[in-house]
Amino acid sequence: MNRRQPPAFGLSFLLHVATLAVAVAATSRPWHWAFSSAPPSGVTKVSLHQPPSRSAPEDLADDPNRPIIDRTSPSTLVIQGFTFDFGKVSTRATELFPFLSLRLPLESPRALERGTRAPIRWFSPFAGAEPGDPNPPLVLSARAQQTLVDSAWSRRYRWRVFRPVRDLTAKYNANVGGLPQLLRRYIDENMLQPYLDTAIPDMRMWTELGIAADHADYIAFITRYASHHPSTKAATELLFLLDKLAQGSYDALTTLIGTNPARMEWTRSTNADAYDLFMNMRRYYRSELDLKDLLGAGQLRVFYDRVRVRILTSIVATTPNGYRASDARYLIGAIYWRQMRVDEALRWWRELTIDPQDNYVTAYSRVLDAVRRAGPNGEGLDRGAINSALDEEQQKWVEFWKRRLEQFGYAFDVY
Repeated sequence: MNRRQPPAFGLSFLLHVATLAVAVAATSRPWHWAFSSAPPSGVTKVSLHQPPSRSAPEDLADDPNRPIIDRTSPSTLVIQGFTFDFGKVSTRATELFPFLSLRLPLESPRALERGTRAPIRWFSPFAGAEPGDPNPPLVLSARAQQTLVDSAWSRRYRWRVFRPVRDLTAKYNANVGGLPQLLRRYIDENMLQPYLDTAIPDMRMWTELGIAADHADYIAFITRYASHHPSTKAATELLFLLDKLAQGSYDALTTLIGTNPARMEWTRSTNADAYDLFMNMRRYYRSELDLKDLLGAGQLRVFYDRVRVRILTSIVATTPNGYRASDARYLIGAIYWRQMRVDEALRWWRELTIDPQDNYVTAYSRVLDAVRRAGPNGEGLDRGAINSALDEEQQKWVEFWKRRLEQFGYAFDVY
């Protein structure tokens, strides 16, 4: 298969993400956020005051699951055996959900959303981008890769322990060698972990907010890397990481705005500052979503779906030689299928080409078979077969994470 030059909207997407990353980085200063309710207009005012100096959470300890936390710090929350430093959440209180700042729809012809290709050559506006990657290929055995991925695993402190993997991206080839596979394994086995409530919802709340506080760091890194290594396998893997971040962002935001404050009794009785922060963030983001007409669960889900479609469509457009393009097409189709937009789902699924190395090859092979057996306009489509394929893929994900969490002594409802 010949390498396709990515269309303009792939560049447009990355430019928007780059702008977003710069904006978030510029505002991520060591400040605490203090909120006040707005007048009847519904706008929330934000004022700032500087907190006492203290170590950032990511500088505390190498162990991602048992960090050394100063229990006397005003930003430390202790609930039974759960100890959490909410300092980074406080610092980034109004930038926890950067995907909300993306302007949608992004500048792209409507035809491109339907899978039409445009032969427009990629051009990177970022200084330092080179047509080739002079770095040597990464050579790691499967066992060494697994050891590295396991060392970067964390239930709560993601960005800090990602550093060893991140460092390798600056030293090794983005196309040749083991770097793309290492990134894929890291993303599949460490990111987008499932979280379930317990009788005490506080622990899930703070865990998800802590992970969301890392999203701006990941976005800045992904944007920088993809701009300097466009249309490479490693960049493709990082765009899949961006897709998982978007899903995690949606989960954390719905947890925040959907949790009844009356259920946060442990936080209220344990640390008044943490409870005030929770209440102010909940009020702030509910106001922001209301202004964007996204407060309803359906509207917010559609918004994040559109973000994901833009990310995944960018993968299809920019990936080299179709690398994992079918994985992206499968996920796009699954989003539209869940929205009951069958024609759009079929449009993307019809262009699937089977690659045994893809993550979702088992599921999308079954989907493609059902699509091919249907008529040209979808008549006679075996919807049950498609639903079964999607459900089994979801169940496979659940079973994988049950085993993966047990490996580190955790469960869906343990944080």
